[in-house]
Amino acid sequence: MKKILILVDKMGEKRELFVKHITTRVGTDVNITLALFSDLYFSVSGKDLTVEINKIPITGFDLVCFRHVGGKFSVLASTLAICLQVKGVKLIDSVWSEIGPLGSKFTSLVKLGVEGLPIMKTIYVWQTKIPEETERITRELGFPLVAKELSMQRGKGVFKIDSVEDIANLPLTDSKGRDNQFMFQEYKDLGEEYRVLVLGRKVGVWEKKIVTVAGEFRHNVSLGAREEFMKIEDIPADLAKIAIDAAVKLNLQIAGVDIAVNKNTGKYCLIEVNRGPGFTYDTKVSPEMDQIAKFLREESESK
Repeated sequence: MKKILILVDKMGEKRELFVKHITTRVGTDVNITLALFSDLYFSVSGKDLTVEINKIPITGFDLVCFRHVGGKFSVLASTLAICLQVKGVKLIDSVWSEIGPLGSKFTSLVKLGVEGLPIMKTIYVWQTKIPEETERITRELGFPLVAKELSMQRGKGVFKIDSVEDIANLPLTDSKGRDNQFMFQEYKDLGEEYRVLVLGRKVGVWEKKIVTVAGEFRHNVSLGAREEFMKIEDIPADLAKIAIDAAVKLNLQIAGVDIAVNKNTGKYCLIEVNRGPGFTYDTKVSPEMDQIAKFLREESESK
């Protein structure tokens, strides 16, 4: 029996009538399932990608059809479209996978993970599903773990989670009453963290981000971390490769790639790729402006 999944933004009379008419006409050897985008569950750890709808693997369907997406679920729908492409599940309409730069932090992590880049295990569920998925999230990631709000930058909206109560206390709405969306990641004991500025297909600048606030686990300069710009010729080849590969996979020509060292394994962990990286404008301290100007000039002159 063939199985078709129809996804909608919300249940309603017309959506259910649509499914009723299709069900009576496709034949008895085709099963139709109607579900909500908000019922999706995602987990990515390197190339290991899991997507479920109401605990059913997405690979259990022969076809997925997006019937009503709405603006609220457009990024989620596009992220799912990328996952379906990876999993080899047919999608109508396949144009949803052509999201370009408009995805979320989680969308980028999915793209990077399936390409084999060393991301940390990450789980994402829709905001309203967090309470019922808390047990599974904590079982798969353990404590402590990290919760990251998808729309915030420069370390804001990043929380270290030590208990179920910490998850329950996450701010699920912002000051304007809009939904906050969180992804959850395994917590790694990280040592040195680097920001690598990729320009085109090479490293332009790299710096070490040094935490100066006791007890702080975030290496963000905006939160008090100190920058130490390093000689470009000293960057390890494997660190440079991860940064360049990440920028190329996301089709970014200017990218700030954050990479840290796992204290336990000594291996690099890809934290995040920033398509609008912040810069240090004190040119006596930072070579960023010089390198970006050089890159832009070279690009303007190349064919």
